[in-house]
Amino acid sequence: MSTTAPTGRAPEETVRLRPGDLPTRPIPQGTTPRRVSVLSEPMTVRLKALPKAVSGVDSDTVRLRPLVDIPVVGKVTNTIRQRYLDLSNAAITPPTRWEYARIALVLLLASMPILAISVEVFGLLPQSGITLVTISLVALLATLIAFAPHRIDMIVGRGLIAGMVACIVYDAARLFAVHVLGLMGDFIPVMGSFVTGEPDTAGSAAVGYVYRYLGDAGGLGVAFFVVAYAIGIDRWKNVYAVLAAIAFGVFPTWAGLMATVALSPNGEERMFPLNTATVIITLLGHIIFGLFLGLAFLKAPRGDQSGWPWPPLSESALAKRAIRFRKKITNSPH
Repeated sequence: MSTTAPTGRAPEETVRLRPGDLPTRPIPQGTTPRRVSVLSEPMTVRLKALPKAVSGVDSDTVRLRPLVDIPVVGKVTNTIRQRYLDLSNAAITPPTRWEYARIALVLLLASMPILAISVEVFGLLPQSGITLVTISLVALLATLIAFAPHRIDMIVGRGLIAGMVACIVYDAARLFAVHVLGLMGDFIPVMGSFVTGEPDTAGSAAVGYVYRYLGDAGGLGVAFFVVAYAIGIDRWKNVYAVLAAIAFGVFPTWAGLMATVALSPNGEERMFPLNTATVIITLLGHIIFGLFLGLAFLKAPRGDQSGWPWPPLSESALAKRAIRFRKKITNSPH
């Protein structure tokens, strides 16, 4: 008696095949032939037993590991760039004594090149000796940056580049007044002779310009960037931030230069004569320097993205109390 499926159709007939009856596929060219069996078991990995576990684990339990180590994707190489990325994600903590000392070292290095000129002109210390001390401290800071990086290192680098770029624009105007208009002499080779201890030569001129860009201009850029982030100028409006940079270029930078030439006994002889042309040219040059330093500051990360690791001084509790006190005084009816 035959049965039918619930649908009214006869069941389909099944056929048992042997492995030899299955169709074969050609082996791709360029590969090593390998016998493949349909009924073969999955490929196994030879394992060896680790030493028996320490106390607290059943002695009958054996942990196994493969004979061949399985490659694991490792962490990104801990380069300096990666270390700075890790620092940027670190939690904000109050500055330590070492961090205060590090900031003091940066500001000292930023101010030494330009202060060394005044010290030389006043006859207090030779600029060549101060330069050797500066180079030694730069080597110390470079060692700290390489082996113990900090968030402010990126700000130091931005300030150094910004100061050098602003000095290029400043020198474009100054050298035009020197070599085209002939309104004043070029005192940078004389500054190079202070460093080398040699008379005004081509070598001392080259040293003077290297000293000017890396030392004077770069140091001023670093000083402005560090002080600006510490105060919170990066949170000001763009116009006010640029005006702050221009003010920094005029005072104390230009004012210090004028005071050095005017007050030192041999300032005009060793630097340049003070007259209407030199005063106007140097003042305009420092305004240009401050302007482009401020524009470069606007291009740097600002606010919470600046990389400055602490709240600015303008947002400190003492500053807020001072602001409230000022408002109370100004709003007083008396």
